[in-house]
Amino acid sequence: MLTAVGIAVAIAIAAAALVVALTGVGRQPAPSAPPAAAPTAPSQAASTADADRALCEAIAPLMVESNRAAGEFVNIGETGTRARDAAIPEFRADTENWAERAQAVLDSHPNAQPFFRRTLQRYVDDLTLFVRNVRPGPKQTYDAAAWEDSLVAYGGPQSTCQNLGVNW
Repeated sequence: MLTAVGIAVAIAIAAAALVVALTGVGRQPAPSAPPAAAPTAPSQAASTADADRALCEAIAPLMVESNRAAGEFVNIGETGTRARDAAIPEFRADTENWAERAQAVLDSHPNAQPFFRRTLQRYVDDLTLFVRNVRPGPKQTYDAAAWEDSLVAYGGPQSTCQNLGVNW
């Protein structure tokens, strides 16, 4: 009889353990990690004016050069004319050379404000894309789009530098 009672108690304990395991009853929640401290924002954003001015002063001669070269290219004549088509290889080579030099200046000023750097990068990239894709012959939609996008991107560095008193 004691054996039967022992078996019954063992079965009851096993059944209770199974119920507890399946339902999680009696389980304490795992201790959670302490809440992460909210990042504290500096009371005032760090100024990039000195870095911006340095980039403006370094890039200004190259922007003057780009303006001159683009103006000369556009003034040659309408897209698709013999004179304009003949000028493409030289304009391409000059612009790619300019882009390499402008990229080196941009890369050497990593602390300038992100907007300034991004828009200047866009300007360099858009001009590079334009000259790599432009072909002799009639005007292509994508050529006009790349050219116009470069003009929009130009506004970022121009406005930043003008606000700092650096003009080209």
